[in-house]
Amino acid sequence: MNKLLIVESPTKARTITRMLGRDYDVLASMGHVRDLPEHSFGVDIEHDFQPEYVDTPRSAKVIRELRAAAKKADEIYLAPDPDREGEAIAWHLQEVLKSSNNKPFHRVTFHEITRSAIENALKNQTTVNLDLVDAQQARRVLDRIVGYQVSPLLWSRLEKGISAGRVQSVAVRLVVERERAITAFVPEEYWNFQLVCRTRDGKEFVTELHKIDGADFRIPDDAGAEKLVKALKAGSVPRVTSITSQPRRRNAPPPFTTSTLQQAASNQLHFTASSTMTYAQKLYEGIDLGQAGQAGLITYMRTDSVNIAKEAQSAALNFIRSTYGKDYAPARPNIFRNKASAQEAHEAIRPTDVRRTPEMVAPYLDAPLLKLYTLIWRRFVASQMSPAVQQLTTADVEITAKDRRVATFRATATVPVFPGFTAVFNDAAKRKDETEEAAILGTLREGDAVEPGEFRQEQKFTEPPPRYTEASLIKELEENGIGRPSTYATIMKTIVLRGYVTRDQGKLVPSELGCRVVDFLVLHLPQLFDVGFTAGMEEKLDAVERGEIGWTKMMHEFYDQFMPWMASAKLADAPPESDADALISQLDKVKFAPAEKVGRRTYDDRKFYTSIRDKYKETRAMTSKQYEALVNLAARYQNQLSSGDLPENLAEKMRSAGKAAEERREKAAAMAASETEQADYRKLFAAFDGVKWEAPVTRRGRVYDDEKFFDSLKKQASGGRKLSGKQLAALGKIAEKYAEGLTDRELISRMLGLAPETSAGTAALPSGDLKGIFDALSAVKKWAEPVKRGRFTFNDKEFYESLRGQFFNGKKLSEKQVAALKKLAARYLEK
Repeated sequence: MNKLLIVESPTKARTITRMLGRDYDVLASMGHVRDLPEHSFGVDIEHDFQPEYVDTPRSAKVIRELRAAAKKADEIYLAPDPDREGEAIAWHLQEVLKSSNNKPFHRVTFHEITRSAIENALKNQTTVNLDLVDAQQARRVLDRIVGYQVSPLLWSRLEKGISAGRVQSVAVRLVVERERAITAFVPEEYWNFQLVCRTRDGKEFVTELHKIDGADFRIPDDAGAEKLVKALKAGSVPRVTSITSQPRRRNAPPPFTTSTLQQAASNQLHFTASSTMTYAQKLYEGIDLGQAGQAGLITYMRTDSVNIAKEAQSAALNFIRSTYGKDYAPARPNIFRNKASAQEAHEAIRPTDVRRTPEMVAPYLDAPLLKLYTLIWRRFVASQMSPAVQQLTTADVEITAKDRRVATFRATATVPVFPGFTAVFNDAAKRKDETEEAAILGTLREGDAVEPGEFRQEQKFTEPPPRYTEASLIKELEENGIGRPSTYATIMKTIVLRGYVTRDQGKLVPSELGCRVVDFLVLHLPQLFDVGFTAGMEEKLDAVERGEIGWTKMMHEFYDQFMPWMASAKLADAPPESDADALISQLDKVKFAPAEKVGRRTYDDRKFYTSIRDKYKETRAMTSKQYEALVNLAARYQNQLSSGDLPENLAEKMRSAGKAAEERREKAAAMAASETEQADYRKLFAAFDGVKWEAPVTRRGRVYDDEKFFDSLKKQASGGRKLSGKQLAALGKIAEKYAEGLTDRELISRMLGLAPETSAGTAALPSGDLKGIFDALSAVKKWAEPVKRGRFTFNDKEFYESLRGQFFNGKKLSEKQVAALKKLAARYLEK
């Protein structure tokens, strides 16, 4: 029986193939095979938000291969990742392949790539979960609608090319608001106090002022600090009023979820969220462990659950008992509580086999992968261990000051009793151990008098909230219910790539553009980019996933709110109706010029005006952009208008627009080439007609295409615009490079500043080696004057002498230098 199993990635396919053997044909879909179109909206609002799916740019070949395999298959297993995106990929694969095979499709999911997990998944096959597909589809359509509606608004009000994202923009808002809180922060002064005390046998311990008259305190300045210290020094003898010693338990932390892994990797390893997910993906999909074969080292890395499978928990406890001792394994397995929105069916991120210690897999992992695996392995093992126990000793010492205030000073000392889960981190040197201090405090008894030593006072200032790091921003998003495990890394990457946020020593700093975008969105679309509203939409998507609400119903509810918000935003800075009416009234009298075609575009003032006017009369609404366009139009025809009939502010706008238009005309005129120049340009570009252009080349990621660049200059000149000095200099370099194919050398020399040939045609170079060329050029009596093009000055004589010195000093000339020398010789040497 021929069985086809489809996963997303080739690495995952290779790992599973080695486990399942020849019984299965395992292929990769390379991610999504269908998606919304890249360059069009792709959503039919009128028909229940029906998405228009198209094959992704790279999927054509993959689909052909999958269809060919599906035709031969007796059974097809869809095995993308166990989350919304994976379920959507499985559904799209089913839709694409069902015409190639009338057999039923089986959905299989596993949270780790191990033989047992895969075999168990194949035994428990299901069908595609359409609720999960709907949730993914709803998110995709929701984001497309917001992006396609809001981004053009930003283009018209701020600048072209920028965009808004439903979730990303909220993340940028958090960063901007934090930065402004930092800027607005005013430090406040406060003072801390310490008292060094001595016991009867002369041993010292340090206490800190804890309370005054049994309450928290704040001393705001040095005068208050001096007054307090003076009163304390003149007060009563310090006495011990309380001494306690009690155990303190620190429970093990839960295993990693996606967000906590990204936070820990950022804080401890300085990985970006995107890098963390890339490395985790590799660990999940499979690593070649030599003789042990290919194996996935961790469970699925996109999860918000802290659940652990019973088998994994049992294996961890056995490992802990054998490695650390039975006291390190709790009597009952540790259980951690999930947050309300977590997917209970998922597991936390853990090693697939706890016996594979970091030391065992180190030979097979590069440095970043080993660091991340170590982080995950230690956190999982620690999560299954007993609590750490410390003994905390606390002593309170009171002084009644001269001004009758009662000051309570406190000393504490912590002594490790049992390391528990902390043993796995190998950080005994870092753990707090104050055994000596605890021993001193242990000798004290309530009512004991102690000898006061030095009073210390320290000036402090409150600090502003810290800038977000990727770790703290992800934590903030998660705590506010924004985003999901699959989106955090994408959010971080997107806000940086779009230039809204920059990284500065690991901190996230909003750019000027980011601040402007946030200000605009918060001012004009406050509800849409509200933290609470965004979190509410995430909850609705979760409800779709649980099957509690239909995705189209959710979309209708959103759209009915969204469109009035957009309409309001578009008209937020609209002109007063009276101004719009006055402008329309004046423009109705204008006799517009006939339509004019410039290049491929036709400019028809009347058609443009009537389209805006008719829409305005229908809706009584005009955007600021439309208003400005009509003002500019009116300024063009102001000689036909009566400014006395216009409101003064509108008349002033027209005068300003007219002045600006005149400046643009003057600038355009200055850029325009004269008839003589245009004639020269035509001859100049005609001189290149015989050139055989070299193929484009790529250097350091940039494509250099001489013909394309030449054509762009020709098009500019043909349109009547002057070429700049820099452009002429670049054209001169092209002329030198393709000298053999040029005609009318005299014109080229005059316009581009190149040295003329000494005789017609291409000069013959001396035969023989380079020495012969240098000897021949040494006879040149008159060199061309230096020519300045752009930032560079070209001096043929200096260039020749430089190459000659290099050659006769025994240094080899490069290919470019030899070619340049030959071109120089071609210009100066006669046949």
